[in-house]
Amino acid sequence: MGEGQTIWEKMGAIDRRILYWALFISLALPYIKPLGLPVSIAETSYALYNYINTLGPNDVVVMSIEFGVSAWSECLPGFVAVSKHLVQRGVKIIYWCVGYTDCDLTMEAVMARIPQLKGPGQPAGPGDYKYGVDWVYFGYIAGGETTVAQLADNIRNVLRTDKYGTPIDEIPLMKNVNSARDIKLVVDSTTGDYGDYYVRQWRMRYGTAVAEIGIAMNYSTFIPYYQAGLAVGALKGIRGAAEYEKLIGEFGEATISLDALNISHLLVIIAIIFANISYFMTRRKGGVR
Repeated sequence: MGEGQTIWEKMGAIDRRILYWALFISLALPYIKPLGLPVSIAETSYALYNYINTLGPNDVVVMSIEFGVSAWSECLPGFVAVSKHLVQRGVKIIYWCVGYTDCDLTMEAVMARIPQLKGPGQPAGPGDYKYGVDWVYFGYIAGGETTVAQLADNIRNVLRTDKYGTPIDEIPLMKNVNSARDIKLVVDSTTGDYGDYYVRQWRMRYGTAVAEIGIAMNYSTFIPYYQAGLAVGALKGIRGAAEYEKLIGEFGEATISLDALNISHLLVIIAIIFANISYFMTRRKGGVR
């Protein structure tokens, strides 16, 4: 920068490396401490939140893991946020998967993010979820929509033990759970058509409430079910997850990601504004070369 340059000329000649460092530091801030920047909440996110708020300790919810490790960035935060809400409400939770063989890795990730979910043999203190009593995990179940339909008819015709080999009749949580009629809600988190399976086989046949946590592309294909009254809510990818984290008052990975995205966009907008101010001010003074 020359000694005789005006402030406008200096503004337009800022070294791009300064902008890169400003962007790097700004993006790092949410990972140090989530900012919780304002985010509008979609109707479908509110609807799922409000429905779960009607549930309590005598109710059972199925959380169906229908996304692989490759979709963690978009599906896992919402799945965790809804699970946290169920724990807050004291609802009994059944986890299983009929779509992806790597669901054990996803379940481990969920447990790591929700310390209240105590595994088999782990001591459970006040406020913790005791395995087999408050929650249970059945792992991967092959069969696609056929299995979804059979589970709706009679869970014991499909499942004999949980993931860890405990007979289903020895699991206290499953004592009075036999079919879709005993389940208050199925929350399917998917990158494919599994939400459709639950609507067809659980909602339309047995009246069980269904909701979906999906990638953004799935949201547009699932939303007609919500509009038709066949689903009680839906979360739209990482954006929907951030909305739900705000609703339950627990900032997590989705809020961090959205904060970083918003900050980066804000920085670009500020840079564009200052660049245009510099251009027009130097042009007016005849400073454009």
